Amino acid sequence: MSNLFRRKKQLIINNVVMPDLEIDFNIAFNADDEQPVNDVSIINLTPETIRGIGNGQTVILNAGYGDNIGNVLVGKISDTSTSSSGVDRTLKLMVTPDVNVTLSTTVSKSYAPGTMASFAVKDLLNGIGLEVGTIKLNADICYTDGKVFSGTVDAALKEIVQATGSFMFVRCNIIYIVDSVYEIDTGILLNASTGLIGSPEVVDINGAKGYKITSLLNPMLTLGSVFRLESKYLSGLFRVQNGTHSGDFLTVVNCFPTDEVSRYVPPVKNSGGSGENTPKGKIWTFLINKGFSKAATAGVMGNIEVESGYDTNAENPSGAYGLFQWLGGRREGLEAFATSKSCAVDDLQLQMEYFYYEVTTGGESDCFPTYTDLPSLDAFKSLTDPEAAAILFEQAFERSGGAGMSQRIEYALAVYAWDGGKSTGSGTGDGSDGNFPAGAFKCACGCGLDAIPELKNKMNQVWDNVGGNIQITSGARCENQNRKDEGAIDSLHLTGEACDCYIPGAGVDYLYNAAQAVGLGTLRYYDMGFVHCQTWPADEIRG
Repeated sequence: MSNLFRRKKQLIINNVVMPDLEIDFNIAFNADDEQPVNDVSIINLTPETIRGIGNGQTVILNAGYGDNIGNVLVGKISDTSTSSSGVDRTLKLMVTPDVNVTLSTTVSKSYAPGTMASFAVKDLLNGIGLEVGTIKLNADICYTDGKVFSGTVDAALKEIVQATGSFMFVRCNIIYIVDSVYEIDTGILLNASTGLIGSPEVVDINGAKGYKITSLLNPMLTLGSVFRLESKYLSGLFRVQNGTHSGDFLTVVNCFPTDEVSRYVPPVKNSGGSGENTPKGKIWTFLINKGFSKAATAGVMGNIEVESGYDTNAENPSGAYGLFQWLGGRREGLEAFATSKSCAVDDLQLQMEYFYYEVTTGGESDCFPTYTDLPSLDAFKSLTDPEAAAILFEQAFERSGGAGMSQRIEYALAVYAWDGGKSTGSGTGDGSDGNFPAGAFKCACGCGLDAIPELKNKMNQVWDNVGGNIQITSGARCENQNRKDEGAIDSLHLTGEACDCYIPGAGVDYLYNAAQAVGLGTLRYYDMGFVHCQTWPADEIRG
């Protein structure tokens, strides 16, 4: 099938999914803290729909090819215009990234003598509705005489960044302040078969030699993304400095070579495992038993995953606590509820019961009609769209100002597909093949020798964390198969404690990072493009 027919896009305006019409867009990203204003054009919307779209509304654009669809823009409409050409009518939206709007917020902050710059940064960012990534100053300083910031949040942060020799970036609408050039390992292997178009071109990037690379639209290629390039004349690791995603479904990036795999490894998604005996499974069961639809349950859980990662003891610097990150009086209400029940405040069942008390008879009983167009909690419970549920729950209950919305949606959709652990191929943690095809870990000769449960369980965790599609090329091996494969005489394949695997289209380091994160030992074979995973500790490069 032609790649043209694998294109996917989704445009959401003011929480309404737009019809699947022709759209054009030009989404730019760069290393500045202030991101460019972008344009999105929609062809042949009805006049009634056009009249309902205006300045200040939130725009979410997701796009990509096949299964690789992701968020490329979240922002607010700053201007609209319409034009006609023949029978076609075009609505053009100018969309200001949310981060620009948020950083222009005016603040007046005074800090006492002895305050550290790191504290001021976190305090300035706290509560402004902006998702915050890594905060790691290059050289923390002390304001011995105190400090006053009066103006925009952006100006205050820039002053701190300059004084501490740090770097401030915005990536995927998330702000980072770090001690060195920001890099994140995407695991992408870019070549002619995975989306590379044409040959890399030498370009000047701020006075330094770089490369311009064009590929099929890939939302993972954005500021700071590190990927592995394979082309006829140029190969290696590269870091994206700036670029664009465009409506002709191309991504064009300007990038520098890098010898770093990654300075900041992407966090492993805390899926919570599968089944009713895990936090994730218990929350699913609780909500379903309370009458929430699958979609509504997924919407709530997508928000929980962003807020706390299913950790009942999670606490952020501002004091927000628990599964839903209760803050201030709401946290005090949780603690009083725990005391009245003679139960630990970090008990999962207690926190879920308190949540349900809040939305039924407590202080949040009117949150849906107050903050959304839904008339009641029952209306939310009946939703059939997990994406809409994620958005509406954030607006009604979390009220974070839309922070991390793309992740809330992504996790809600994943939970909806997971279906409480009943979806096909779900890893169960019981030593079965789980996500993998039946027999994937068995000896290739057909003798029946299989991998041990510990290896299977951990590999299923890796599958969940990277989103699947791990290919096992060699699992358990009997002695005859091991000789045929020219394996070591003491190979852990012989005892079912090792397997060799890869992810199509992804780099060795992406799978390596995920395997190490769940406690597997690894041997990396860059020359052959696979990772050897084993239950014994190891971290070596073999080729």
